[in-house]
Amino acid sequence: MSDPTGSTAQQQPKPTELANAAAEEARRRRLGLPPLPRRRRDRGRPVRLVLRWLVIVGVLVAVAFLGTSAWAYFTGEIGPLRGDEKDVARTLALAGDTPAWADPEQIRCAAETVVKDEGSVGLTEAGVVAKTGGGFTYTGEWPSALGSQWYAELLDCAEGGANGWSKQVAGAWTLDDPRCLRQVGRPAIAGVLAVTNLRLSDEDLAAKNVDTITDLDSCYARTPEAPTAATAAGYRQVTLTVTAPEVASGVASIDDGAAQPTAGEDPELSYTIPVAKGGTEACVEATTKVTYAWGTVRTGEPARLCGKAAAARMEWHTVKRSCPKDRPRCTYMAAYVEGLADNQTMTVTYRPSGDFTCAAKKPTCTVKIKADANGKARTPGLMVTGKKGKIVASAGTLKATYTGS
Repeated sequence: MSDPTGSTAQQQPKPTELANAAAEEARRRRLGLPPLPRRRRDRGRPVRLVLRWLVIVGVLVAVAFLGTSAWAYFTGEIGPLRGDEKDVARTLALAGDTPAWADPEQIRCAAETVVKDEGSVGLTEAGVVAKTGGGFTYTGEWPSALGSQWYAELLDCAEGGANGWSKQVAGAWTLDDPRCLRQVGRPAIAGVLAVTNLRLSDEDLAAKNVDTITDLDSCYARTPEAPTAATAAGYRQVTLTVTAPEVASGVASIDDGAAQPTAGEDPELSYTIPVAKGGTEACVEATTKVTYAWGTVRTGEPARLCGKAAAARMEWHTVKRSCPKDRPRCTYMAAYVEGLADNQTMTVTYRPSGDFTCAAKKPTCTVKIKADANGKARTPGLMVTGKKGKIVASAGTLKATYTGS
């Protein structure tokens, strides 16, 4: 029971002590001496008791922790790997199937974690590594569950905090945004990576990935737009440079059916298409195809992309030919035609005016020509003697005019 001062009954003085103290006080008053000093209550005693218990508990906890840590260290639960575990971790880090986007420290971290979890014996029995002489070799074959665990540890060891792995995978998979990867979850993404990058000894994981792939498709897979083409007209040929549209996620490429590109790389390919004669149209039917890292492919609508070859043309050119004796200074001209079909024949008509005349002074004269294997031909040389007037050569839609000086 406590008194108003806070002292307990066990702390109160005994009756004899009180009587002796009272007698002493009376004696001191008679003698005129000062009174005895009053006994002060020890307020710091409870605090000291609490501190003492805290010290005792702290020492016990520290001893227990050190004992547990020492046991874990020497049994291999924590601390550096030793013996076979160290060799297996090194084998996985150096020879294992690792993605190009993982850095060496990340790979080392994942290898050590898997070895700590499974042990060298577990990985050997699973067939991931094989004992050879004084070391281990990597077999390249994983059970599904262990392959998924391997990639889960690779992702968990990525730099950048809790979201580091999703940013890393988004970059490797050419995705515009990593947030959906985090929604799908690291273990699920690890399963997809294992199926697409490892040689698995069973198909259990592939079946489990169906839902994950469906989620990834809903986030990222889109039907792409049609490709476009830039055209360049050449001599009896057309060059089409076909370009796939930019896509936010996945890798775009050109699906051209049976056509064969002559230059370029996806997503931009060039096709040089020969045609029979100038002005002819040539086309390529192409489709944009987007491939996603988890195997999904989206194909757009096919597009017919066309261009025309350079048109056939006719031009006057000077030709060398001996002049007659009565006209030692003369000029011969011929009408050159390009862009015809191979061995094509045509009739060229001359219509002279002014000082220029045809033989026998006819208003028009004609000459037949035949193209060679390159689609080129020319008329025989025509001596031009007049100084005023012109000669118009024509064949179908082709026309060229020679004007006197």
